[in-house]
Amino acid sequence: MKTIYKKITALIALSLLIGLGACESVDLDVNENPNTATPANSDINLLLNGAMLNFSKWLGEEDEDNRIGFEAGMEVVRMLHMYGPLYENAFQPGDFDDVWRQAFSGHLSDIQTIKTISDEADLFHHKGVAQILESYTLTTLVDYFGDIPYSTAFQGADEFNASLDEDAEVYDVAMTLLDEAIDNLSEEPATSIPSTGDIFYFGDVTKWITLAKTLKLRIYNNTRLVDPSSSLAGINALLEDGDLIDDISPDGLSEDFEVKYGTNASAPDVRHPQFINNYQNTPSGEYMNMYFMNLMVNGFESGPDPRTRYYFYRQVSDFPAADAQGIFDFPCLAESYPTHYTQGVDAFCTSIGSGYWGRIHGDAQGLPSDSDKITTWGTYPIGGKFDDDAFEPVGISSGMGGAGVNPIVLSSFVYFMRAEAALTLGTSDNDIEMLREGIWSSMNKVVNFDSNTAGSDFAPTDDDLNTYVLEILADYVGAENDEERLNIIMTQAYIANWGNVVEAYNNYRRTGMPLDMTPTQLENSGAFIRSFKYPSVAIDNNPNIDPKPNQAVKVFWDLGDSDLDF
Repeated sequence: MKTIYKKITALIALSLLIGLGACESVDLDVNENPNTATPANSDINLLLNGAMLNFSKWLGEEDEDNRIGFEAGMEVVRMLHMYGPLYENAFQPGDFDDVWRQAFSGHLSDIQTIKTISDEADLFHHKGVAQILESYTLTTLVDYFGDIPYSTAFQGADEFNASLDEDAEVYDVAMTLLDEAIDNLSEEPATSIPSTGDIFYFGDVTKWITLAKTLKLRIYNNTRLVDPSSSLAGINALLEDGDLIDDISPDGLSEDFEVKYGTNASAPDVRHPQFINNYQNTPSGEYMNMYFMNLMVNGFESGPDPRTRYYFYRQVSDFPAADAQGIFDFPCLAESYPTHYTQGVDAFCTSIGSGYWGRIHGDAQGLPSDSDKITTWGTYPIGGKFDDDAFEPVGISSGMGGAGVNPIVLSSFVYFMRAEAALTLGTSDNDIEMLREGIWSSMNKVVNFDSNTAGSDFAPTDDDLNTYVLEILADYVGAENDEERLNIIMTQAYIANWGNVVEAYNNYRRTGMPLDMTPTQLENSGAFIRSFKYPSVAIDNNPNIDPKPNQAVKVFWDLGDSDLDF
């Protein structure tokens, strides 16, 4: 199978920057202070463009206080290093203040105004897009925190202290919003959303409808343990309809729902936030997790996963000597292999070799002067540097200069959802076919992300890609039971989820997979985080929100019985 590279035209790229620039310079005050965003004084196109921009910032960890925020989801599932050693102390309420504030006083608040204006002027397309953004935001807040305010929120002076709604009810609202969005986007109003104001699909309403249906699939799959029959019927109806994100578009543009970034560094800075954090604002102290790197490098018989050099960039080829200076740079050199780790399976310190310099789950060591030595983000998805064995420190001019993406819902994610549903629910899909398409979709996106890497001696060949896919499919066909088969699907979904802040976290709680993840550094690390603590700004400012008794409180759809407390 040949790889596919789809280029975004210069005109569309320019439209994106125009949209970003317009919102940053023209409508910034409206979006930062939603109390001024009223139907009487708001331009609907600027307001929707601003809501899109604020939504993208909200997911992209763009805050001025360097809080952890959504990145916590990648840390607890061992993609990035989680500072430990106890789950209870790994994240504090203040870490999520910006996540909460930017959602409720930012784009969610503006979306209510957009819907009001849209109703008054029959701007069905504007309302439909706003409802999709609202739906995704609500489900993601539930996924992280459980019960959240909604029904009594956004009432201004009439209700300053909104009550919590049950998480299952908010999910129902999110599904209703998607159904209404599909209806609204199917209308033919006199005025539609302008291409230059749409930073996701550039005014293509059909792609927004496809996204809405795909988000319905995501909800059905996420809640399949709660109501299997409803999920089965809902997913089969969507499959029969045939309008889901599959990355095959007649205009050559991807259907993937993602935030696209550029290389401009000022007025406005449109680079990927993680590029700024790890290529410019060094030392960032952000370590790759040893488990994830080891899985990519040593987890497959055919060799390293073909995406490895795109996901990670090694700044050095080896590790320091175990002398005083070496231990200062790499504290684990002075530590013994954890007794609760499995020799030859669980990666520790230098065991991956070849300069893969990261940290194990829950490592609580301080931050030495190793920012120019640690393994960091690569080309995909942050627009960094491809690992071509150059072994040199990264900087602001490295690689793609930050022209990355924030992957929200990709075609590969969708195929893996469909594979999971086919195996566990018995939908009309073929699980093997969906698994194969999911792997290819992910690899096509990653290995063709930067066209400059295509001719590299270190880029995988078509034979490399085919060999990898055939190995995974052979393992799947030869698996002894459905648990093994599901683990293969979820492991591939986990790998494809790199850079996404919520999907791998949701998948892990729902299925307990990938299996055999490396334990935390401390053997008794406490209860795994089934939902995060409410932010300080929520608890301190709203008497209707009380702190949770602990982080073992489950979200309603989390009915999995896997023991994740390790």
